[in-house]
Parts: sequence; structure tokens; C-alpha cells
Amino acid sequence: MDEKSRDRLFDALMHAIRPSTHFRDMLAAGELAGALPELAACVGVAQNPVYHPEGDVFEHTMLVVDCAAELRHKAKNPLGFMLAALTHDLGKAACTQVQPDGKITAYGHEVAGRPLCRSLMARLTDDAVLTDYVENMVWLHMRPNILAKCRSKKKKTRQLFDLSLCPEDLILLSRADASGKLDEPYDESLELFLHQRLEDYRRVTALPTVTREDLLAAGFSPGEALEAALARARQLHFSGFDRQHALKQVVAEATLHKAVDS
Repeated sequence: MDEKSRDRLFDALMHAIRPSTHFRDMLAAGELAGALPELAACVGVAQNPVYHPEGDVFEHTMLVVDCAAELRHKAKNPLGFMLAALTHDLGKAACTQVQPDGKITAYGHEVAGRPLCRSLMARLTDDAVLTDYVENMVWLHMRPNILAKCRSKKKKTRQLFDLSLCPEDLILLSRADASGKLDEPYDESLELFLHQRLEDYRRVTALPTVTREDLLAAGFSPGEALEAALARARQLHFSGFDRQHALKQVVAEATLHKAVDS
């Protein structure tokens, strides 16, 4: 994609009331496949009509992009947020299957979409931070609404937000994704739940937790075992363990593993 085309794309994402018009025009002019083949591959890819009465993956993406445009003023990274809305379902082109009972599924599309997202982003920018942000959003985009709908335990939402490079924007993307459907109003309780859980995550991460220095002082040596123990301590922290109890637990687990291995 040349610089002029890229600038038009960015301008549509950042300023248009309905950015979808830009991409629909590209499709109608036969330009989409050459410039954005990952997005063009979504045209005609069917979705489960129970969850997506709006039609194929491209149609859903266009609705999500337009919904995202209404929210971009709230985003901490507006351009990254809009690019994430554009690329969030690219993996469906590779993962969509029709099951023997006729049900249409796209299991794992959020994972399959990561390399497709990076490929598309590589043609738009050399900004590694922006690319990492967009890929992270694509990877995690399904999880907020899933956790909110089942009113999951705090441990799960803490772990989700810890994986996110920008939890606030991830919540916005989940809203745009859920809103990108026909005749289905967004359930405001989902966003309320997620923001309440984000406050919980901020509170918990502000509490003292096991550090790398704590583990070194406890006898760990730099290396994979220390990093694994640090990750385990953070997991315990999100489960409600305070710093001292988490440290005792990871030391005990490491001691047990050594005994078993020997």
C-alpha cells in the first residue's frame, strides 16, 4: 500500500463518521484484495446467524468499525483502537467451519488472527508499539464479553487485564464487537461489570506482591525456574494470596519439584 492510500485509510478510521464507507468503496472498486487481502478474505465467510444475523465476517467487521468510530474519542490509543476493530476477526477466514449438524463455528480465530494482523500492520506502519497493541487487542477481544456474560470470578478478570496492553481500550473494543450486529442493542451491564472488575484489578495490582528480588533472596537463581516462580506468584496474588503467603507457596512448590525430579 502506498503512502497516499495509507493516509486515506488512517483518515477514514480517525475522522469518518462511518469508516466502513471507505472499505466498501475499496471493495466495489476492486482495490481491497490488493491492498488488504486479509480483510478481503473475510468477504463471503459465513457466520452463525444466531449470533451474527448481520451476515458474513466482512459485514460484521464493517458494523464493528462504525460502532468503534462512535467510541474512539474515549480510547487511550484511538488509531490503534480503530485498527483493532478493523482486524479483530481476520482469523475467521482461516478458522470458519460448518459442523456436521450445520452449525457454523470459528474456533480459535482470535489466535489465528494474530499473524494475519501483523502481516496487515506491516504494510501500514513500522511502529512496533502500535503493532503490538493491535495484535494484543485482536488476541484478547473475545474474552471480556465472555467473562462478563458469565459473571466470572475476579481471578479470571484480573488475569485477563494483566495480559492486556490497554484494558480500557479492550473493554471499548468488546463493546464495539458486541454492538456490531443488526437489531440487537448492547447490554450496558456488560461494560459496567468490566469497569468494576478493572477497578478491582487496579486495586489488587497496587498491593505488595512477590518480586524477583524476593525470589533471589529465597534462594532462586536467575533463569527459567525463577521466571516460572514469579509468574506463579502473580497467579497466586490474583487468587487472593498476600505477598508472604504467595512467597511461601512458590518456595514450597519449587522444593517439591526438586524433590520429585531428584
